[in-house]
Amino acid sequence: MGRHPAQSGGSRKFRVQDRKPVRLQVSVTHVGSGWVRAGRVQNLGLGGVCFEIDEEIAVGDRLVLSFVAPALWDPLAIRSRVAWTRARTSRELVRCGATFEHNNPADVFALFELVGSLVF
Repeated sequence: MGRHPAQSGGSRKFRVQDRKPVRLQVSVTHVGSGWVRAGRVQNLGLGGVCFEIDEEIAVGDRLVLSFVAPALWDPLAIRSRVAWTRARTSRELVRCGATFEHNNPADVFALFELVGSLVF
């Protein structure tokens, strides 16, 4: 797989795996604090996700992201770690990127099927 550049906050980042633009709902659970909030996915790939949420999140925070999509019987819950955040202004949500911590081969396969089922 090639490396794909991504822009974030004016600095140039590189991804090993491509992400696709999507519009999905995600339930975000903060592992340390225990809060749960709804978010909107902006892009998704096998390695990670970009989403928006109405809650401050810090780089390094551990989350469980539960994706809801028509192709899934049940929400797909994947552990992740926040890689970057963009601060919220008065009218915006917090935008952040997270990398997946794949611990279960079945979850990786379910994510692969989810990404493959989405129309881009």
